[in-house]
Amino acid sequence: MSEFRCDPITGRQVIIAPQRSRRPIAALSGSESKREPGPAYEAGCPFCAGNEAMTPPELLALGSGGVSADERGWQVRVVPNRYPAVERTQERPRANDSASAGYGAHEVLVESPLHNRQPGSFPPGQMELVIEALHRRGEALAGDPKLHYLQFFRNYRSGAGASLEHPHSQIIALPFVPPLLRRELEQTRKLYLAGGGCPFCRLLEEECVLMERILALNESFSAFIPYAARSPFESWILPRRHGASFLGTGAEERAALAAILERVLRALAQALDDPPYNYYLHAAPLRSPPLPYYHWHIEIHPRVGINAGFEMGSGVYINEIVPEEAARFIREKGRDEDGRERQQDLLHPCAAQSPAGGES
Repeated sequence: MSEFRCDPITGRQVIIAPQRSRRPIAALSGSESKREPGPAYEAGCPFCAGNEAMTPPELLALGSGGVSADERGWQVRVVPNRYPAVERTQERPRANDSASAGYGAHEVLVESPLHNRQPGSFPPGQMELVIEALHRRGEALAGDPKLHYLQFFRNYRSGAGASLEHPHSQIIALPFVPPLLRRELEQTRKLYLAGGGCPFCRLLEEECVLMERILALNESFSAFIPYAARSPFESWILPRRHGASFLGTGAEERAALAAILERVLRALAQALDDPPYNYYLHAAPLRSPPLPYYHWHIEIHPRVGINAGFEMGSGVYINEIVPEEAARFIREKGRDEDGRERQQDLLHPCAAQSPAGGES
């Protein structure tokens, strides 16, 4: 039987229609099958260690422990995108052109020197270096007063838009706040002014009480499938300390983010046969003052469903799997081969610290 659900943050409508897919595994409609890892080095790959001359000059390189790379080599590296969507240029369009100059920054964060390592198979500490590099580049870009929003995102496999197999993510800094984020900020501000505090904090408290949709917990973050998930296995990661800006996080919090992001991506790959996915960061605009109504977070979208004419034409999504069943499926199937759960103990209580306590 179908059910209408409304996202409590955005007001977005979703139709939950389990009769369209009787079993969670039946929703796996991606065109790419699970692959065995390829070689660690590809001669033609610009992101492989040893091929650094094939990219523009690096903006940042970190070695083991998060220190600057030295003669022992780099572990993560950030370079300008060779084919940027936006550029830090002062050129102006023609006088009679209604467009404005495409000012901005577009960077590639190379997540490993090895061609065949992806999140889920990273060695310990590698994802922590990725998150640290993102934070440092975010701080650097925030110093440009012309830039107002930082979009961090990752496309995994060609089915999710990746043009290169080597593990990498991207950063685009824009001179405006994108409409989707503006609407999210406006909606959460309205909910806050109507009374009830930060809607994200309230959502987090409810999820931690119910535990039905929780995927993983640690001391600083909760990962769960949202109540009105737009697609099968859509997952969110929220900090349990209130904060609107990712750039306001401390080193320990970033390490905890890296741990839970790695854990969730590994569980999704194990349970869903390594599907293509996208994930991205939603956060307050650059240099924003503390916002009591907004909560930065990461959204993950495995490409196991298809948005077709109805979704594109109406803006209403059809999800073939009940979110509570999807969460149960990931918890059961996202295990190591020896049966140990990849997630932290799911019976672990939510942190004693209130999610509303503090502002990044």
